[in-house]
Amino acid sequence: MLKDKITCLIFSCDKFSDLWEGNLKLLRQNWGDRDFDTYIVSDKESNCTFPDVKIIAPKKEVEWSDRLKFALQYVKTEYVFVTLDDYFLIEPVNTKRMESLVNLMISDKYDYIRLFKNPTNATGEPVLGYDKLYHIRNQANYSVNLYSGFWTKEFLSYCVREPRSAWMFEVTLHKQAVLYNAKCLVSCNKDYVILDVVRKGKLLHNAARYFKKHPGIYEGNRELQSTKYEFKLWWKTFVQEHVPSWLFKPVRAIYVKFGGQSFTYQKDREYK
Repeated sequence: MLKDKITCLIFSCDKFSDLWEGNLKLLRQNWGDRDFDTYIVSDKESNCTFPDVKIIAPKKEVEWSDRLKFALQYVKTEYVFVTLDDYFLIEPVNTKRMESLVNLMISDKYDYIRLFKNPTNATGEPVLGYDKLYHIRNQANYSVNLYSGFWTKEFLSYCVREPRSAWMFEVTLHKQAVLYNAKCLVSCNKDYVILDVVRKGKLLHNAARYFKKHPGIYEGNRELQSTKYEFKLWWKTFVQEHVPSWLFKPVRAIYVKFGGQSFTYQKDREYK
């Protein structure tokens, strides 16, 4: 039973409220036996209501990281399952596997388990006795990130150091993990398979194809993201994953020079 161990926080904002119905529809469909409290964390109060999910929001406009700090007031459990509004769960979840991961966190005092394989260059030694479960090298960029995963409430609270946007908050997480001496794991077992739906407010092509194949999931009218942008996104990820560390910064500088956006670049300039 996870009810007394974890609380789920789905981070969102009012501009993305058109995603809520579809996100929750797939969550119910693919994790129907979940028994823990679930909250959508928004930036504004909403008239939307759901029978199994509560929407919470600060009374005033604050940065993303401060919305996280606000949401943690509602968490009465020691562990938190964090995910985002545009990560749609598309395959069934094995609750027993999830329980085993949380129980491992409890017994061996782990602080974080990422349920998404990337970045693969942060993957370390396997955890003996567990299928496709590995230690994380915290020093790697984005080794700790906002893809779906389990956190201790204490570690998550520690990471809220100062007001930051979601993007600048995420890019500093691996440094917070190093400072905290966090024990972090990644599961490559496809425990929580998501469809990445939106970038820059526009539908990604894979998501548009999925919704066409599965009518009734998403009923909004968002514009389709450009193929050029999605290629740039793929290229950026490829570089982060495969370019040798000694070559990473020069390649990144060229990318930024020609109009690309890099939050690791912004972070490095901020902390010079």
